[in-house]
Amino acid sequence: MPSRRRYTRNLGRVLPSPLPATVEWVRFEHRDEPFGVFSYLDDAGPKLPAEARAELAALRGWFAKHLDAPPGSYAIEKERFWFRAEAGEFVGRARRLADLVARAGIPMVERRTRELPGRVRWADPNQLAVLMEPEPARG
Repeated sequence: MPSRRRYTRNLGRVLPSPLPATVEWVRFEHRDEPFGVFSYLDDAGPKLPAEARAELAALRGWFAKHLDAPPGSYAIEKERFWFRAEAGEFVGRARRLADLVARAGIPMVERRTRELPGRVRWADPNQLAVLMEPEPARG
C-alpha cells in the first residue's frame, strides 16, 4: 500500500452553502395550530365580503406566479415554510393575506426568529422549508 492514501469519497460532492446566521425568518400561521396562512385561504374566502374576496384571490394568484415550491412532494404535517425577512414584497403580501384570513375570524399570528426553525429541506432566495423535529415523548 502506498504511503499516501487517497480519499475520494467526497470527490465531486457539492455541499450547500451555509445559511447566514443573521437572517431573520418570518412565518404567518394559525395562533393555535401549526398550519400556515395558505392553509386557510379556502376557509376564509366565503366568510369575507366581495371586495376582500377579490383581494384574497388576487394575492393568491400573485403567490402562485411568483413563489417557488420544492420539487416533488412535501409532508405538510412535518414541514414548515418560512420567508426571509429581507424578502419584503413576499412578507408584505403574506402579511396582507394573514390580515384577510384574520378578518374572516381565523386567528393568525406572525412569528419571527433569527435561529433556523428546523432542519432545512429546501431553500431559495425568498423562503425555506424546514423539517420540524418530532417532539419528545412525555411519560
